Amino acid sequence: MDFQAPARAHKTFSFICDWLLPLGYLMLLIGLAVLPDRSLYHKSFYALIAAPALIALILRPETLRMLLREPIVLLFLAFSAWSLLSISWSATETPIGSLLKRPLYVFMLFAGCSLLTRQSSRRLEQTTLIAALLMIPLTLYSLSAFAISGMPDSRLVGPGALDNPLLSSHLFGFFCIFWLALVMTLPQRQSWIAIAPLLISAITLLATGSRTPILATAIACGWLTLACWNRRSIMLVLAGALTLAGLLILYPDALVSRGTSFRLELWQDALDKISRRPWLGFGFGASLAIYIEGLATTFREPHSFAIGVLYYTGIIGLGLWLAMHLVALKHCWRQRHNWLFVIGGALLAYGIGAGLAEGGGILSRPKEHWFVTWIPLALIAALNIRSRHTQETPKLC
Repeated sequence: MDFQAPARAHKTFSFICDWLLPLGYLMLLIGLAVLPDRSLYHKSFYALIAAPALIALILRPETLRMLLREPIVLLFLAFSAWSLLSISWSATETPIGSLLKRPLYVFMLFAGCSLLTRQSSRRLEQTTLIAALLMIPLTLYSLSAFAISGMPDSRLVGPGALDNPLLSSHLFGFFCIFWLALVMTLPQRQSWIAIAPLLISAITLLATGSRTPILATAIACGWLTLACWNRRSIMLVLAGALTLAGLLILYPDALVSRGTSFRLELWQDALDKISRRPWLGFGFGASLAIYIEGLATTFREPHSFAIGVLYYTGIIGLGLWLAMHLVALKHCWRQRHNWLFVIGGALLAYGIGAGLAEGGGILSRPKEHWFVTWIPLALIAALNIRSRHTQETPKLC
């Protein structure tokens, strides 16, 4: 009998949780701004999160049971199961194997974040903070390059694999809200440290020229105001109102002249298609083509996560999708005395706002949309699992 096998398994599990998963989570957060192309970003996720998390679950089956007790994870699995079932009536041209793997990627993100908190209670927030700190020079570099270019009517895209200003706003917005939440939740003497990174992130976010983040930020500010509800909440409301008024005065054309960017036409056409199959949807991976005459362009997404979920998985899928987000927000609200849940709720609120007028794909490989959907949900699920584990662990007298 090999008595060294359990020891090797323990060392492997510890190495995964102490080194591979933190590095993988760090690369997930900053990789798009660091790596030269998306293929490397995907490979880093597979090598540093997906595969290690799967191995860790095999080595410690009790961690899988821990995951399956979390309501957010259960709702995600229900949503994924329904999405995969919908392939049976989807006229998709995407290989079935590719579609089957996508929910697994997201589940491994849930598993990875939960393993981080289970092995070391502060590893998840420490890694998130390190990523936010590393993004500061990257953000300053992006702003400098954008300012030096001096091209009129240009929009900031960002470094690395970032290639679209609207999608880049998801990444920059994630860290902007993170710093804003720190300003609102840290002790007063420490909160001042986060103001400079917040201003840098906010300016970068505005430089993308996207208006959706303004709405998303307003929703996140609303969450922070209610969740914190102190003197800083009043200051946040006043600062937000002054900022919006200043933008309307200084840049009225940028905010108003572009109208709705054909969003209403996109949504109306998508809803017309949905009305033909409202309950079941057209199936995961189904093709979507919306032609806008004013632009002479065909769009492959409805530019709304909710409408996208409704198109692919119908009312049933949308119900599961909404339940997943509502349960996550409920956890954050009930535990708003914990500053980490306040931050998680702010990131999710921002994601909900960003998803109102952007996106549409329901399950995908890692990309910018993860910053407004799966990453906030995985963070909240991991925090809730850790909170439950702490409450259930007997305390020694």
